[in-house]
This record gives sequence, C-alpha cells and structure tokens, in this order.
Amino acid sequence: MSRWYKSMFEAKLANYWLRLSDLRKEQTEQQVAFLKDVLPRGLTLDHCCGPGRLSIALSEDRSVVGLDLSRELLNEARKRGKNANAKNLSLIRGDMRHLPFRPDVFDSVINVWTSFGYFSEKENELVLNEIVRSMGAEGIFVMDIANPENLIRRFQEKDWSEREHFFLLEQRNWEWETKRMKCRWIYIDKASGELNEISFDHRLYSFSELQRMYKARGLKIIDVYGSFAKEKFDSSNSEEIIIVARK
Repeated sequence: MSRWYKSMFEAKLANYWLRLSDLRKEQTEQQVAFLKDVLPRGLTLDHCCGPGRLSIALSEDRSVVGLDLSRELLNEARKRGKNANAKNLSLIRGDMRHLPFRPDVFDSVINVWTSFGYFSEKENELVLNEIVRSMGAEGIFVMDIANPENLIRRFQEKDWSEREHFFLLEQRNWEWETKRMKCRWIYIDKASGELNEISFDHRLYSFSELQRMYKARGLKIIDVYGSFAKEKFDSSNSEEIIIVARK
C-alpha cells in the first residue's frame, strides 16, 4: 500500500492545501455553525485538523485538540491559532491509526473533508476503533466524507479546474473490486509555472458500509445529512455523507 499520505500534505503540496483551505471561508462558517449545533461543549478532537480551519473557530467556546500527521500544516495551524488568540486550542502531531490519547477522554470527535479511508481495509477499521476508544460514554462523533454512489454516477476520468493561484489537472480511476478511487493530480502554480504532481488512492465507503462498521463498534447513528445545511441525505444525489453518531 502506497504511503502517499506522508507526502501529500508536506513541502510544496502543503501550499496547495493551504490555498484550497483559504478558499473555503463561507463553507467553513457553515460547517462551524453545524458543528456547534450538534456537538456538546466538552473537549473536542479535530481528527486530521490540517491548518486549523475548524479547530481555531471551534475553540472560541470549547477546548479543542487538533491532531494531524503533517508538520507543515500543524505549524501553520499554530501560527493561525496564535494570530487568533486561540487559548483553548492544543495541537498534536500523530498517526490516526494509533492515537496518543487515553481512553474515554473526548466528549466529541470530528473527522471532516473525507479524511477517512487512506489505508488498507484493516487499517481503516483500526482508525475507527481508535476514534471510538478515545471517546467517552455518550460521546458524539461527526464524520463528513464524499459519497461514492454520487461520485460514480457523475464519474469523469479526466478533469481540470482553475483557481485564483493555480490550475489543477486530475486523472481518476475507480476500482470496483476494491472500491478505491485512484487519482493522479498535477498542480500548476500560475505565477511561477511550477508543476507538482502526486498520485494517491482512497477507499470510499458507502453509507450502508459505514452503518455496519458503526454498529459493530457500538456507535448509534443519530442523523445523516447530505450537506452541512442539513439537507436530507440522498444516496444518489448527495455529494457528501455527514453522519452524527453517539457512542
């Protein structure tokens, strides 16, 4: 299994993620409002926090721990947290397969922007086990991932997009047997013309698969939405699966 996740969020590629994150101001506001509505006020783990897009905002009225593997994104989160005077925010570098926390410590955990499915089937299950282990009784878990049924319905093998500072070329391959999306991304900086490339593969889980995984770990699904505007989840048409579950 490729270890693409170790390089995808570091070095020059980290700048791509930072720029993409900064384009999501309106979406971030909607997500924060959603999370503040469904999460308890206790200690929250932002699982794969990146540059602190959600952690910093959530820490305004609760204690938040942000966890990520990327040194560069965590360094950026520290800078942004300091600029925002985020006093209730702690940032920790760690591997999501082996969380560096005691059992039952968090009142809530969030995993947003399809940050689940990076590894083999066995390792992905270990990630979910670790999340559940770290949550206290009655803890709330919110997961936001891409909906594979919708992705497959509107699948394009090749695509490109233009943003303010860069072009992104994408080549995709969906493997039916393994249910993995294998992608090649070429990111071109408009100012310098510099090109960066990365290939990765991501296991995408359907809602029915996640239901079975949650049930096996004692997680009770409270709500499922198709967007952070709390639109009803539609397996064919919703771009996202947003699950709110209780331990």
